[in-house]
Amino acid sequence: MASLAFAGALMADTSLWSDSFHFDGNAITEEPILLNPTDPLAYSSAMTEGEPKSLKIIVEDTLNPEIAASIFTDYSATPVEGTATWDYTAEDYKDFPTDDTYLLVETVVSDTEHRLFSRLVTILPEPAGLMLLGLAAAFFLRKRVKSLLMVVTLLSVSALSVKAESSVTEVKCMQMWPFDRSVIINFTIESDNPYGLEVKFYGSTDNGETSFDLIEKGTLTKDGSDGTLPGAGKYKTIWMPGETFYGLVTDDMKVRVEIEEVPPPPSDLYMVVDLTSGDISYLDSVPDGGWADEYKTTKMVLRKIQSGKFIMGSPIDELGRYPDELQHEVTLTKDLFIGVFETTQGQYKTITGSNPSYHSGNTRPVECVSFNMIRGAEKGAGWPADSDVDEESFLGKLRAKTSKDFDLPTEAQWEYACRAKTTTALNDGNNLTNRYEDGNMNKLGRYSYNGGENEGTAAVGSYLPNKWGLYDMHGNVWEWCLDWWDYNSKWSSDPVTDPVGPAEGTQRYLRSGSCYYGAGDCRSAYRGANDPSYNTNSGYGFRVVLVP
Repeated sequence: MASLAFAGALMADTSLWSDSFHFDGNAITEEPILLNPTDPLAYSSAMTEGEPKSLKIIVEDTLNPEIAASIFTDYSATPVEGTATWDYTAEDYKDFPTDDTYLLVETVVSDTEHRLFSRLVTILPEPAGLMLLGLAAAFFLRKRVKSLLMVVTLLSVSALSVKAESSVTEVKCMQMWPFDRSVIINFTIESDNPYGLEVKFYGSTDNGETSFDLIEKGTLTKDGSDGTLPGAGKYKTIWMPGETFYGLVTDDMKVRVEIEEVPPPPSDLYMVVDLTSGDISYLDSVPDGGWADEYKTTKMVLRKIQSGKFIMGSPIDELGRYPDELQHEVTLTKDLFIGVFETTQGQYKTITGSNPSYHSGNTRPVECVSFNMIRGAEKGAGWPADSDVDEESFLGKLRAKTSKDFDLPTEAQWEYACRAKTTTALNDGNNLTNRYEDGNMNKLGRYSYNGGENEGTAAVGSYLPNKWGLYDMHGNVWEWCLDWWDYNSKWSSDPVTDPVGPAEGTQRYLRSGSCYYGAGDCRSAYRGANDPSYNTNSGYGFRVVLVP
């Protein structure tokens, strides 16, 4: 029973703080600085003149090269023989180990100088006496003790037929100062939930007395940056603090990792509309073999998106950002269904009997459609005063056939569905490296630099979906939204609930970018607009939503 009690305590933490660590919010300077406040030796990359052009670090365990090799196997992609090298100009340097005492040999090169520094550095140090006596033993036993505890836990829980809960078992942090201001968050999750986990990261500058959401105060990358984790494992997340932290220096920085089990998907996860008969059915998962062409031509499939909160807009340092993308919190109080795909030419023709598109193809998105063609120029122009549509419009005919009030999404609904809980420029958790031609964008949608300029649109579903299974939210065709645009329709930073846009305006908003635009204009936060009667562009399309 003692082992079971210990196991229960071990598995109970769905929210766990790291130990306090040193944080320096200053920009990289040329003055000697301490890597860790308890380290008596200054660690410096000062140059007499010029900025560091490259920096290489060799790290060697001071007690036992074999132990060092095992540590680097944990934290690096490739095992090493007691030493490891990180290049400041590469991403690998961010996998710097976060335990105990190391010898650092640093070579710094600028345009005019070449300097060599050697330092003995303690990272996240234990008390000195215990460290010297127990370092090797602790490293040797760390994994074995954890494995033994897990075996005892699983045996005890299995014996009593008790289901283990997901938990955070370890959180360790360090700042990558003086290399940059980013904070490395190493954490371990124990879980057997097959549906994955939702994860949130919080910070504190006063030893945990108050806290803030890391997403709202900077940028998250790597594991869990999109708010989800697949399950049990050892993870590494990188937080780059925003301008709020410039100049802040504290020994009381902490990070908290909080997880919540994702529930089983609802049985009505997907709505399937038979566009010929108007009948509606539901699926709880994607069919075996994926979405066949019938779901893109004579049927229409929509995915259920649960209500929630998100940060709309883009951070000020996002590549390609425009001033009208001011970040603000949005709460959507109602679940909605949204098209898994952009409305295709086959679907449009099934409903209206016509196909206005320039780039022909049944599974390509319908284009050359105006807002008025979708909703109507008379009743359909009434949003947000009412949600009526003209009977002869696409939505008017779809509503008549199904007896359901399908519509276009609002800007907030569109961006919420696009992001799928990401906060980055793209909805797979990545940012852009180039606002025109970008390798990350190549994977997610058709745009100017991966075939769009010459070949036009792509068949829907040709690129990777977001975490919610929605395709082509970046590029392919612009997607009409309900909201009005005019010169006065600016976002504020105030939180809003179920926003519907201005009461009136001159143009309607468009989202997604298109096959003719660069990567920066296909971001999750990018906003376009045009006259609701405009239909001469082969990059203008739409997808539908339904609020039950």
